[in-house]
Amino acid sequence: MMEPQRRRHSVDETQDMEDMEIEMAELGLPSAANQHSTGIRVDMELRRRLERDLVLKNDSTSLKYKEAWFFIETSWMEEWMNFVLHDGPLPGPITNQSFYTPNHDFRKDLKVTKHYRCVNPRVYCIYAELYGTSGVLPIARYTLDIYATPILRDDVLEILKLPELSARVAVNEIRDKYEEWPEDEPETESWWYRCCCRCDRLPTVLGKIFGGPTYASVATDDQDKKKKKKRGKKKSKRSKDDETDSSDESDSDGEETGLLNARD
Repeated sequence: MMEPQRRRHSVDETQDMEDMEIEMAELGLPSAANQHSTGIRVDMELRRRLERDLVLKNDSTSLKYKEAWFFIETSWMEEWMNFVLHDGPLPGPITNQSFYTPNHDFRKDLKVTKHYRCVNPRVYCIYAELYGTSGVLPIARYTLDIYATPILRDDVLEILKLPELSARVAVNEIRDKYEEWPEDEPETESWWYRCCCRCDRLPTVLGKIFGGPTYASVATDDQDKKKKKKRGKKKSKRSKDDETDSSDESDSDGEETGLLNARD
C-alpha cells in the first residue's frame, strides 16, 4: 500500500517543481550564470570591490516584515569570499546540491554555519543575478533551521518579487562600471558610398531610379466573364443599330411610293 502513495507523492512533487520553475522563469530569476559578453574588457579588481560593497550594503542579521531566510551552501559562500577577498576564481551557480541525498531528501546532519548560511531575500537575489541558480529552486524558511516548516510556493514568489527587481537594477549598475566595451572602429566610408556605390547594391539603386516597379496583371475568371459580357453588349448594340437602319430604309421607301401614287 505504501508504494502507490510514494509514487503519487513523487508525481505531485514533480508537478509542483515544474510549476514553480515556470513561475520563477516568469519572475525573472536567472538559472544560468551571468557571463560576460565576448570582447568586453572586465576590471576584475573593481568587480570584486563593487560586489563586496553591494552585498555588505544589503546584508542584515534580521528580517523585515514578511521576509524569510534563504539558504546557501557554506562551501559556495567560501568560494565567493575567496573571490572577492583573495583574488580567487569566480564561483559557479548556486546549486545547494550538498543538502540532498540521492533520493532528493534533505540530509539529516545539516547544521547552520557548518553546512549552510542564511541570507535575506535581497542578498539571495543579488547572488542569483550575478551567478545564476542552475534552475534550482530556492530554499526559504522563516527561521534559521533548514528542517523547519517549508514556506508555500506562492509566498516564496511574492517574497522574491521586489528584491529580484532591485537586484537586477543594482547588478546592471555595477556591471556598467567594471565592464568596458571596445571602441567602435572609425568609419572610412561615407553613408552615400555605402548606400549607392557598392557593387552589391548598385543594381538595386539604379533599378529604383530609372526603372521603377512593374506590375503584371493576372487574368482571372471574373475578368474573363466581364470581357464576355462587354462583347455580348457590343454585339447586341450592333444588331439593334442594324435593325433601326433597316427600319429607316423601309420607311423612306414607303414615303417615296406614297408620293408617287399621289402624283399619279
